[in-house]
Amino acid sequence: MKAVIMAGGKGTRLRPLTCHIPKPMVPLLNRPCMEYIIDLLRGHGITQIGVTMQFMPEVIRSHFGDGRDFGVELHYFDEESPLGTAGSVKNASAFLDERFVVISGDALTDFDLGPVIDFHARNEALATIVLTRVERPLEYGVVMTDEEGKVVRFLEKPDWSEVFSDTVNTGIYVLEPEVLQWVGEGKEQDFSNDLFPLLMKRGEPLYGFVSEGYWSDIGNMAQYRQAQFDMLDGKVQAAIKGRELYPGIYVGDNVSLPAEAAEWRGPIYIGEGTVIEQTATLDRYCVIGSGNRIAPGSTLRQAILWDHNHIADHNEIAGATLCSRIRSYPDAVMAEGVVIGSHCTIGPKTQVLPHVKIWPHKRVREHAMLNASVIWGESAVKPLFTDGAVRGFANEEITPEFAAKFAGAYGGSVAKGKRLAVSSSADGFARLIRAVVISALQAVGVGVIDAGDSSSSVARFGVNRLDVDGGIHVQCSDSGGRTVCRLECMDASGLPIGKSAERKADNAYAMEDYGRVDVAAIQETGIATGLVEAYGKKLIAELGYGKRKPLRVAVMVADPVVRRLVGTLAASFRWDAAYVEAPFTDSGMRTAVEAHQAAFGVRFDQGGQSLQLYDECGDPVPLERAEVLLYMSCFQCFRGRSVGVPLSAPTFLDSAADGLGNRVVRTKRCSRAVLEASLGHPFHPVYDALFGIGLLARNLLESGLTVSRLLAFLPAYSLHSTFVEVPWDEKGRLMRLLTEQARNRRADLLDGIKVYDETGWVLLLPESDEPRFTLIAHGEQEDAAMKLAERYKLELIRHFQ
Repeated sequence: MKAVIMAGGKGTRLRPLTCHIPKPMVPLLNRPCMEYIIDLLRGHGITQIGVTMQFMPEVIRSHFGDGRDFGVELHYFDEESPLGTAGSVKNASAFLDERFVVISGDALTDFDLGPVIDFHARNEALATIVLTRVERPLEYGVVMTDEEGKVVRFLEKPDWSEVFSDTVNTGIYVLEPEVLQWVGEGKEQDFSNDLFPLLMKRGEPLYGFVSEGYWSDIGNMAQYRQAQFDMLDGKVQAAIKGRELYPGIYVGDNVSLPAEAAEWRGPIYIGEGTVIEQTATLDRYCVIGSGNRIAPGSTLRQAILWDHNHIADHNEIAGATLCSRIRSYPDAVMAEGVVIGSHCTIGPKTQVLPHVKIWPHKRVREHAMLNASVIWGESAVKPLFTDGAVRGFANEEITPEFAAKFAGAYGGSVAKGKRLAVSSSADGFARLIRAVVISALQAVGVGVIDAGDSSSSVARFGVNRLDVDGGIHVQCSDSGGRTVCRLECMDASGLPIGKSAERKADNAYAMEDYGRVDVAAIQETGIATGLVEAYGKKLIAELGYGKRKPLRVAVMVADPVVRRLVGTLAASFRWDAAYVEAPFTDSGMRTAVEAHQAAFGVRFDQGGQSLQLYDECGDPVPLERAEVLLYMSCFQCFRGRSVGVPLSAPTFLDSAADGLGNRVVRTKRCSRAVLEASLGHPFHPVYDALFGIGLLARNLLESGLTVSRLLAFLPAYSLHSTFVEVPWDEKGRLMRLLTEQARNRRADLLDGIKVYDETGWVLLLPESDEPRFTLIAHGEQEDAAMKLAERYKLELIRHFQ
């Protein structure tokens, strides 16, 4: 005997679950729904199976193949246009040369098919409909039979006034091949609306058989969830893929659970390769697919997760359904009835309120409170860029697939028809992403020069030296034990791209609005060599040491390119550099400084743009004081320079620069603005860490002072930072109110609102990518700065509470 599985369903009512997969592939306890149907047929000795497909057929075919892995032989029949249920089976008529079963691939049942097949044969039926009894028959075809089981009345999806029975059509049929003679070739026809009414009218032997057992057509989200709960409760005779580790807790292979999992209340299902970290908690009726990671402190109750999701610390997921490859950030809440499509990002402290649906590939902002579904466009989306760079966790957020799409969008919009230099840090993942970026840029017609292994600072220098139209540098760095990857995008001057270019690339990425070029137009990749060496030579020349005296320094550096350059400087300037190996800790640096009797210690970031400074005792210097010291060293070493300094830096820098024959240009805090104000010079004391440390070393040698003495000579000042979280939709109104208040005071509106008073100044900055205001207060004493910051913080809170 043969069977036909109808697998053409779109599952519209299950969206967003079915945005990227057909309904038969929706997972139930980590297996596609259609697998259970194949199990059922094989259990009844039916192994010759036809599969009719119309929506996303390649997804079904790629999973099941020829069926041998599932103990059956599958034959596929594609519909070029919708043919209806009967029409789709007619499309497989060449395969159906004997009695056969028709069954839906997107329902769940454990019916015993043996009795209905026997009933069909005994009554010499042409067609037998498998029936079941339901409480609410409105969504089904209602069927009435006589005492012998012959169908006497049939009505598809009645309203309550038309309901004449609670016995409904399950979409499972036993048919003789001859029945297909009444179905037109290539025509759209249904069993319920067309064929069965015709058979009744003709008086053909059409029977109904009421089966006992479990059946659900999984027609909506509630039924989808309930079907899995019923499976866990043993109400369905279906094989659960896993073993019962603890009572009611089923797990797949290679699952990692916390010790307290033995105390969890079942039933719970956890798929293979999933990691539930310590202090994370699962409660009854959680269904977790494969390859998920649940971080500490998160609580899940009646949560259904598909595969490869990363749930961050202290999330609360109660009664929600999440598809695959979703990333949440700390303290997010997903409430009852929430459905989130695949490849979404849920920002920190976001609340997704009950019954909200989020379609795939959406990125929800931090602190958002979603009370409406997000379907079209990029609603609630955070921009890709921060200060000219796209960043995310390596191989989680920044993946080869993402890099290819991003580079295509960037090359097809910002860099269309241009030449770019592409470089990366000297590690395997960054090199992989560099190769992907190069290929994707070439595919949209961008000329590419491969600048090889580099650092962020060298990459900026290289764009100028190679005389290209811009560049992309891929930089990987460690962040709390995890690898962060940055795609740093530069214009023709080597500066981080501006806001207009960011928006252009953002829109192209969101809309996928870029085209490929003809194969003949793809250019060969150029190769650039010697950039690191050229950077080192230029750096040595720019530092302009007169007398080169020995100097002992302790160095922490993980980036191999930056380490090479430290060696170049040390050899040229007679530094005796003691390298501190990982792990990089403050105590390790203190030990190294003391043992080496170093003048100072320095830890370079991966990329060579910033540093952590340590004094001659090995004590860390606060970042803002270290930056002030680098600016002051620059003013001491040069004359006639204009140096970009952010508006948030201490006030005395202006007069200090002026007194030494230099000029401070106040800018916004973003790196592009600071570097742009210093364009007449190849390096910046704060954004080129090697240049900054070279200036400090020169200052120490020429002054004969120690780091702590140089810091002691700085004018008295204190900076105090704090922040206020505000709703996204309040930020504009607050800026208007603050601007109106500042009209009668001395104020600066270059970057946020900088308000001056008799004790100092306070800078109020609305963050572009977070729902918050940052406040930076400046005073001569710490107490004055703190009081000023607190006063304006309370003022800000008063405006929106």
